[in-house]
Order: sequence, then C-alpha cells, then structure tokens
Amino acid sequence: MNYYTILNFEDSNPGAATGKVKGGRDPAKFGAGAAAAGTAQIYAKREATKGHAKMVFFPCQELIARDAGGTLSKDDVKDIRKHIEKSRTVVFVLHGKPDDTDEGFSTSGGSVCTFKQLGRLAKLLMPARDEIYRVSLVMCYGARCGNVRLNHEGMIPPGELASSFAYKFFRELCGARNIRMVAWTGAVSNDGDLKHTCENEDQVLYVDKKQEVAALQNSTQKQQIELEKAALLKRLNMSNADFGNNVMMKFANNPNAAPTNEVERFALRYIPYSPVRAQWMMNLFPDRNQTSNYGKLIYEFIGSQLVITNRYGATGGVAVNTELYRGGLI
Repeated sequence: MNYYTILNFEDSNPGAATGKVKGGRDPAKFGAGAAAAGTAQIYAKREATKGHAKMVFFPCQELIARDAGGTLSKDDVKDIRKHIEKSRTVVFVLHGKPDDTDEGFSTSGGSVCTFKQLGRLAKLLMPARDEIYRVSLVMCYGARCGNVRLNHEGMIPPGELASSFAYKFFRELCGARNIRMVAWTGAVSNDGDLKHTCENEDQVLYVDKKQEVAALQNSTQKQQIELEKAALLKRLNMSNADFGNNVMMKFANNPNAAPTNEVERFALRYIPYSPVRAQWMMNLFPDRNQTSNYGKLIYEFIGSQLVITNRYGATGGVAVNTELYRGGLI
C-alpha cells in the first residue's frame, strides 16, 4: 500500500467548489486547522521514519453536504478513491464531544455529520478491495460510551460499547468493507511532535465536571444556595472569611475529607458554586494526564465475529490487548 490518506472533516475549505475534489501534501492550502494539520504532520513523520507510505491530505467537510444533497458523484471523488484504494491507512479527522455519540463536529463547534452520514460517505470514498483497510478515527471521545462517566479502564458492557460514535460508525462500514479501525476514549491531542496522545479517565471526568460546574454558576440553584449560606452563617455568627479560609479550604485541598458538623456538610454542597471550585476540582481528579499509551480501542470484524480490544490497558484496569468483546455485531 502506498499512502496515508488524511480526510479532514473538521475545517471548511475556502477553495471548495462543486466538481472534482483535489488533495495534496500541504494542509494549509485546504483550510486545515491546528488539529487536522497536526494529524497530517504525525503521518508525514511516519512516512519519513518508517518509509511505509506517502501522506496525502484531502479537505472533506463540504463533501458531507454534497453527498446528503445528492450532488456528489463518484467521478467528483475519483482522486480520493484512487489514493484510498492504494492506502495503508485512512484517517478520518473530526471533532467529538464527550456527551454526544451520534454527531461529529467542526472546529467552529457546528455539527458536520452523523455517524450514518459519515458511514455513507466512507463507503463511497473507499473502493471495495480484498486487503484490509486500516482506519483511524481521530476524534476526541470517539470510542467513549454514551455513559460518559463510566470507567473505561476496565471491562465495558457490550451495550455500552455499542453506544459510542466509533462503534456505530464501524458498524456502518464493516459489513461492506474489510476494515480494522482504531479510536480513542478521551480527547486526542494531534500535536505533530507528540503523536496521538489521549486523556486518561481522571482527565475525562475532570473536563466533564468542569462543564457541569460551569453550568451551575448562572443557575437558580446558585441563587438559592447563596441565600442558604447567608442564613447559615448569620445563625452561626460566622464570618465569610472564616467560612472561606477555615471550612471551604479544607475540602478544596482534600475533596474526600469527611464532614464533621453542620457547616462542613453544607460546605460540601456549596463548593461547586464557591470561589475555590477550581482548586477543588483539580484535587478531585489528581491523576489527570495525557499519554500516548492510553484509551485506544481496536475494532475488527473477522468472518462473523466482532472483536473489540483495549490496546494499551490501564494501571488498575484491564491488561494490554484485553478483548473487551468477541461475538456477533452488537
């Protein structure tokens, strides 16, 4: 196989037009953002160091709309199909969100496609062949289940595995094309100098908690709990400074500390609304980090057998190359 073919769905191509789609080696010519350009750089380095294949980059965001509108023909994507047919690896680049397993998103945050739309277009772009296509879904949270707070370090129930964007996209393809696909459970860094790194569980849950806490700041719950705090401090004859320095900081520094009295029990309820909430959240998830050896799931369909494997495992979780599932399609 002769190519690493990068398909960028994250960024709009300023030069996009109807008719045939062309690609090249310089992502900047096709409106690529930092993430997509970083992915292209990763594969360009593999080309140089491993000598497996040549990297070629295609802007693809507009193709989804054209395909949905019935204005995209096989001849329009003839050049992409030619490169993909000769590819060792086909890379789909788009943004994901931890709480959405149905849609992929653009750099600007707008919806680009559903997993069904991406699967339909992928079948058009990927000619049928006997050799296995190595597909890389470079999408933050692509392999994460619908239950975002489920610990993905251990065994994952089949129903949860089937709820991810990655699995649903894979299922659209695996009956029609011979593919082996990888995707990640956390946010994926596309830094060309770092390779693909992925958030661990603490980092994913930290990001989720930050979003949850941010939504509370302009809520009616915040107004209510502030009134509760004022009434409690007045009744206990406690100053705001004393409450903040001596009570709140106890839990900001040690989120797992046990409350010993009424004011501390209230402090645990109040801390997501408090000025020390950022420090509390960082200490709530002390092991958050990003690593190149985490969060990668491998999807294969061999004969009539679906196999989903955790490539790297996790400390305290499953071992390296643990089969999470083997059986029929879920």
